[in-house]
Amino acid sequence: MSAPLPESIHEATAADLTRIATRLIAEATGSPPPAVSPLPVAMADLPSLPAAFPAGGAERMCSPKAAPFPLSFPPAPNQHTAEEAPADPYAGLRSFVSRIRGIDAATGDRRAAGLHGRDPSLDAASAAIRAAAVAVTGGPARYGAFDVEGVRRDFPVLHQTINGKPLAWFDNAATTQKPRQVIEAIARYYATDNSNIHRGAHTLAARSTDAYEGARATVQRFLGGASPEEIIFVRGTTEGINLVANACGAGIRAGDEIVLTEVEHHANIVPWQMLAERTGAVIRVVPIDDRGEVILEAYAALLGARTKIVAITHASNSLGTILPVETMTGMAKAHGARVLVDGAQSVSHFPVDVRRIGCDFYVFSGHKIFGPTGIGAVWASTEAQASMQPWQGGGNMIRDVTFAKTVYADPPAKFEAGTPNIADAIGLAAALDYVTSLGRERIAAQEHLLLEHATARLGAIPGVRLVGTARAKVGVLSFVIPGRDVIEIGRALDREGMAVRAGHHCAQPSLRHFGLEATVRPSLAFYNTIEEIDRLAAAVAGIARGRPA
Repeated sequence: MSAPLPESIHEATAADLTRIATRLIAEATGSPPPAVSPLPVAMADLPSLPAAFPAGGAERMCSPKAAPFPLSFPPAPNQHTAEEAPADPYAGLRSFVSRIRGIDAATGDRRAAGLHGRDPSLDAASAAIRAAAVAVTGGPARYGAFDVEGVRRDFPVLHQTINGKPLAWFDNAATTQKPRQVIEAIARYYATDNSNIHRGAHTLAARSTDAYEGARATVQRFLGGASPEEIIFVRGTTEGINLVANACGAGIRAGDEIVLTEVEHHANIVPWQMLAERTGAVIRVVPIDDRGEVILEAYAALLGARTKIVAITHASNSLGTILPVETMTGMAKAHGARVLVDGAQSVSHFPVDVRRIGCDFYVFSGHKIFGPTGIGAVWASTEAQASMQPWQGGGNMIRDVTFAKTVYADPPAKFEAGTPNIADAIGLAAALDYVTSLGRERIAAQEHLLLEHATARLGAIPGVRLVGTARAKVGVLSFVIPGRDVIEIGRALDREGMAVRAGHHCAQPSLRHFGLEATVRPSLAFYNTIEEIDRLAAAVAGIARGRPA
């Protein structure tokens, strides 16, 4: 009898991944698994696709319906077809494996030394996974089991023209679009259940409270937390980091050290600078190399007895770099430091398991994962919460108040003063349910193929400089065209119906590493298409040739 597969892909071994890849290839192509396999296994022993999805959503993913545009595109320069091995297979494979496993796939462990080495034991699994990604998404040449057009029908905003051209939304790192399931969940709450929570003795209050606390449980499950009480609702990542910096600030003394990386968003820099100014703490910065990857040897050298807080992004919003957060967390914990991970750019792209990472805090924003603006969450371990002081005072966060003394409520209410953003918490839960229904491993596979295609197309354009070429990336591409203003490039693309971000992306230190103040940043989500990427490449090529921007 075959060995049981792990419940989560996070627990998968190389052998497990090979077996899963074989199943995905068979499902996508309709072909039986290879007759000869290094890991022969009965198809019945491998995980099946969900039997059902929410109405109107992901049930179309495996539909055999034809795509509404041609299923074959000529290979771009340097583009790899499904049959070809890439010129540098390690870069693409490491990126994809890292993203679905949440660890450094080249080694599969927490060791700091040798993280840039290659582990031959994962080669077969990596190759199979890349083949699975091509099969699941259809690859650059066709659309297969991931029904992109079916999914796009769930997003009303995508179906419009801008300047007479179909909208191509390439600004996903700034904010993602919202499926109708999220829009309807928010509208339904206001139409039928609107009430304040926790303190009402009537039916609408009970329904609203159940929905709000149900949303908390949804976030906990999505992040792999142990208990809903570990989830604190906030306005977004920025407020979440500020909450942690203030709630943990009482334990920081002059000379203590706070470690950040060179790729952090300003939201994970400024709150710590403010804390350092109040306490006399010192900010230490981990440098990156010219690919945009954190130099782990330098990180190890910065850690020590004075290190009290390590605050690191899971994925860079300006470069797309995925950081080896498990390894970095383990190294920080060896010195007794608290660890915060900024997950704003990661949760929508690949599975996250906070307990596997081992951090104390994990923060993200709803609008980055197809949910509403103005809502986000902090996952804080029970142990970390015990050392946190309230940040804001008011109603809901108290157990008893007199003019002499206030007794605070237990977490998470202790950190949620006042009437919360009930409707958008419900909308956030709807967004997480939507992403879960599509399958986060399948989303990772789809976006991996889009990123590879976009990198090949833009990288082949004479005069275009790609900025940030880390081996493990989310779907973010930054580029410049020397001599062309990035704002003008953005406006030129807007005239073609394409929305990109142009500027410093609230991550100035990371761009200044490359001698830049701004870049053009197209960023991808699973609803983007190969056709849209080809439109983008054609427009950028025209600008690079000297067409007026």
